[in-house]
Amino acid sequence: MTDHETLARLMADADVRQYDCYQCGKCSGGCPMADAMDLKPRGVMRCAQIGSLGRILNSNTIWLCTGCGACADRCPHDVNVPALIEEARYEAARRGLGRHDSEVLNKAFVANIKAFGRNHEMLLAGLYNVLALKPIQDMASVPHMLKKNLIGIKPNRIGATREIAELIERAEKWDDPMVATGRSQTPEVKK
Repeated sequence: MTDHETLARLMADADVRQYDCYQCGKCSGGCPMADAMDLKPRGVMRCAQIGSLGRILNSNTIWLCTGCGACADRCPHDVNVPALIEEARYEAARRGLGRHDSEVLNKAFVANIKAFGRNHEMLLAGLYNVLALKPIQDMASVPHMLKKNLIGIKPNRIGATREIAELIERAEKWDDPMVATGRSQTPEVKK
């Protein structure tokens, strides 16, 4: 499949028509992550318009997008840029273009939620730093954060931890890029 065909498939899967975007910039103006991105949401749409799939897949933007939807909410034509970015993440993962730090953070976050039913910031930061091979990255800020009660040492569990872990495990089966594109057997849904 050519990059042009792949981009057309990603756009169709995201239900986004690239020519609905007329580059007004409202999406980028409302994006809370725009300052850290190499391609702002408007840039992603411009790359889609000119057929530059490689630029999208190799950008840090697809890994930094939080999926908050601020860009889509601001768009006068309801272009769902986060849906396109999500499809681009799947394609990048299929091609082995994933970012190590994003994968580490995701795994640490999901493990945290499975264990406690909610996020525990200190544990998440510690797990991420160890797994990302940056074990002392945030050590200087820990005393201040503890003193000001910005973080706690002891994680708080919620009552439905097991149910949340089961939901995450079910969602992980559906989050497989090969399942998402229909290229492998779809997990059976219990009726």
